[in-house]
Amino acid sequence: MAEEIIEVTIGPDGTVEMHVNGIAGMGCLAETGDLVRLLGGEVESQELTAEAYADTEAGPQERQWH
Repeated sequence: MAEEIIEVTIGPDGTVEMHVNGIAGMGCLAETGDLVRLLGGEVESQELTAEAYADTEAGPQERQWH
């Protein structure tokens, strides 16, 4: 299993960028949903990587955001 990494960068103007690695399939959207809501809930643009289109059989994991 690959290491799951969610990198969040907050710019000086308050814009937020999020990069997700290690979560195959569209589960990345569900896995980051709570974090997006905590950061304001508005998504201006979204780019999916090839990893997002990969097949996956793994079940959901519990996340805890600080």
